[in-house]
Amino acid sequence: MKIEILEETKDKLKIKMLNTRITVPEMLQKQLLTHKEVLMASGLMKHPEDKESIFILQVKNANPKEILIKSIEELQKEIFVFKDEMLKAIPEANKAKGLKTSDEKSKVKKTK
Repeated sequence: MKIEILEETKDKLKIKMLNTRITVPEMLQKQLLTHKEVLMASGLMKHPEDKESIFILQVKNANPKEILIKSIEELQKEIFVFKDEMLKAIPEANKAKGLKTSDEKSKVKKTK
């Protein structure tokens, strides 16, 4: 994925996301809208099968870049929790591919 900043002001950020489908902009939009500072978060695509989208974020009394980064970090945590739960639910997948949950990784680090 490549990102280009198209427009930036003190309360607005407009970016182009290349080589991505609608999934990432939709996840980002949902997470951004949980923040009270966000006035608008919207992803635009010309066609659902396009691999390019425009994302607009508008905030009030906040820095749009900081809110964007905070939301991305929150999404990362959510995805790690999802991964851990899936690996616990499907243990044979863990062993076959050598995958480890976050708990298992931290145990390995502590014993070294």
